[in-house]
Amino acid sequence: MVAILSTGLALEVYPVPAQANSVSNFLFGRRENRGGRSPNRQQGGGVRGGRLGGGVDARLPYLITPRNSFQPSDRFTVRWNPVEGATTYTVRLWLWEDANGGRQRVLWETTTANTSLVYEGNPPLAPEDFYSIEVITDQGVSSNQDAGCAIAGFSVLFPETQARLEADRANLNRQNLPPDERALALADLYLSYQMLDAAIDTLHQHIALAPTDTLHLALGDLYSLAGLNALAADHYRQGLALATDNQNELWQAVALEGLGEIDVLNNDLSEAIPHLQQAVLSYRRANEPLRANLVQQRVDLLITAQRAGMNPTPPPEVCQ
Repeated sequence: MVAILSTGLALEVYPVPAQANSVSNFLFGRRENRGGRSPNRQQGGGVRGGRLGGGVDARLPYLITPRNSFQPSDRFTVRWNPVEGATTYTVRLWLWEDANGGRQRVLWETTTANTSLVYEGNPPLAPEDFYSIEVITDQGVSSNQDAGCAIAGFSVLFPETQARLEADRANLNRQNLPPDERALALADLYLSYQMLDAAIDTLHQHIALAPTDTLHLALGDLYSLAGLNALAADHYRQGLALATDNQNELWQAVALEGLGEIDVLNNDLSEAIPHLQQAVLSYRRANEPLRANLVQQRVDLLITAQRAGMNPTPPPEVCQ
């Protein structure tokens, strides 16, 4: 997998650290292959594979769920960012031509004063189709203005896929895993079915009972994969604070790298470069010289882009 700057230079990312186990495998090993229903269609730039733009502008009612994910059924919770000053929100369910095409028509619409609601499956949604949710404030501000709008859709699992998922989940439940590892394993199972929303919800339920640096970092990764980068940055910061308290240099490096990558998505190289440089130092102190060298190469590329006055991340697609 390759992260490409607009200079045409490329950097290969990233190997599993030497002290790999099931936890570090979750954070490193298959990170680049994760994501939800929609592919990352941003071209070029310094975006590390899998991460998506969006979810940073607090003035927008950007979607939190369902977002870039398969849903187990056509009954699910819709949740969005609360906007200061908004008293009501209009919520629309759109049918799309396909995952890469444009929106076709509105299937359902309602108005609410809340910032979440449950879609009850009326009208029913077909597994083969692609959908998205739009939220509009009473002041006319739309979630379609979010940088991640064009990749924030969803689909419903086919019944046979749902049956396989249930069998896999039952098999996982029979394994005698420690709590953290079980939560990560279940999240990883959902990710294998491209159910990013379910993976995030799984870790949220567990972190409410036992917050750890590991779980915060995993949630940071998942939120960034969903294009919810304000939430991702918040979990990276919490993970960094806990890892610092625990004197865990490796997890400090992971948190700093995550924060740096979000800065790259936002074209904020004045923040990205220091974060990634600190990550390099922490990787070296954690005895991960290969990873430290790879991140240092990435820093060098970003410095080159900064000096040339180039943005590493291209403008996002907009909803059509």
